[in-house]
Amino acid sequence: MFTPLRFRGPFAFRRFALLLAAGCLSTAALAQTATPVYKHWPMRANNQDSAAVRSANVTGGATTFRKFVVGDGSVIPAYSTLYGQSFGVNAAGGNWSTSAGGTGGSIRRGFYEQFTVTTTAGSTGRADSVIVTAGFYASQSGTLLAAAYSLSNFAADSAEVTGGKGPGGVFASPTTGGPTNPVALTQVSSGSPNSNVYRLALNGATGVTLTAGQTLTVRLYVSCSSSSAGRYALLKNVIIKGRQTLGTKAAVASQPLTAYPNPFGQAITVAHEAAPQAATVQVYSLTGQHLSTVAVRPGTRSTVLDLPSLPAGLYQVEYRTATERRIAKLAKQ
Repeated sequence: MFTPLRFRGPFAFRRFALLLAAGCLSTAALAQTATPVYKHWPMRANNQDSAAVRSANVTGGATTFRKFVVGDGSVIPAYSTLYGQSFGVNAAGGNWSTSAGGTGGSIRRGFYEQFTVTTTAGSTGRADSVIVTAGFYASQSGTLLAAAYSLSNFAADSAEVTGGKGPGGVFASPTTGGPTNPVALTQVSSGSPNSNVYRLALNGATGVTLTAGQTLTVRLYVSCSSSSAGRYALLKNVIIKGRQTLGTKAAVASQPLTAYPNPFGQAITVAHEAAPQAATVQVYSLTGQHLSTVAVRPGTRSTVLDLPSLPAGLYQVEYRTATERRIAKLAKQ
C-alpha cells in the first residue's frame, strides 16, 4: 500500500517533514489512492485500521472474528508484511473440515471476519467497494472467499457483493464475490507473498449511502476443506473505499493541528483550544499502529508528550474530543 520513502541529502528529511506539516503532502498522496479511502486495515502488525489513511468523518476500530482465530505463529507469523494476517478455525491452522467443526469446502456464514465503517455525527458518505489482498497458505482445497454487507449489523438487512475484479480481470458473472457465488483463492507457498488483489463492488455501481452515525458492516467469509494443520487464510490491505465524505465535521477535521518542534527529538508540544473533559492526544505510526495516548487536562491549551523511546521516522499525532479530531504529521530525528 505504501511506497518506501528515501531521503537523499542532509536536508531532505527535514524538508519533507516541513512540507508534510504544512499540508503540502496529503495523507491521500501517501496512501497513493485514486479516490478517498474510508478505512484501511494493513494487517501487517495487528488488526487495527490505519489512522494515517482513515477518512476524518469515520471512526477507527479493529476487526472482529466469529469462529475464526488468528494464527499462533508456529508455522507463519500471525501478522507480517509478506502474508498479512493469518487465521484459521484454530490457532494451529487445522480443523477446517466439516467433520472437525470447520467450514469444509464451501462458504458458511457462521465463520467470518468483520469490518465496520461508522460515520460521525453530522456526516454522510458513500461506500463503493471492498478491496482485499487474499490467498490461502499451504492449501488450495476448497479455498474460497466471499463478502456480504449490512447497515443493521445483519439484524434487519443483508446483501451480497455484486461482481468485481480479481487477478484475472473482471469477474465473468456480476454475482461473483458473494456467499452464493464465491471467489476461488489460490495457494500461497512458504516464502511467497500474499499478492492477489480482489475488488468487490458494494451495490453495483450505486454504492451504499451512509447517513450520520450509521455503520456499514462488511463480513469476509473464507473456507477450506483440508483436514491438515498449518493451513491459514491470509488477508492483507483490506480497504473500504468511498467517493465522498460530507458533513459539518469535514471543515473542522481538515484544520491542521499545531504541534512542534518538527522534526522533534525527545518531546513535542501540542497546542489546542481550551480542552473539554475526556480530550486526548494520541500518537500513531503511518501504518496505523497505536503508540501512545495522553489524557489532556481540562481547560488547558497545550499538552506536552515525552516520546524518547520512539525510533526516527514519521508519525501522526491526533487531538481528539467528543466533537472534533485534528491531525498533525511529525518527523522524529
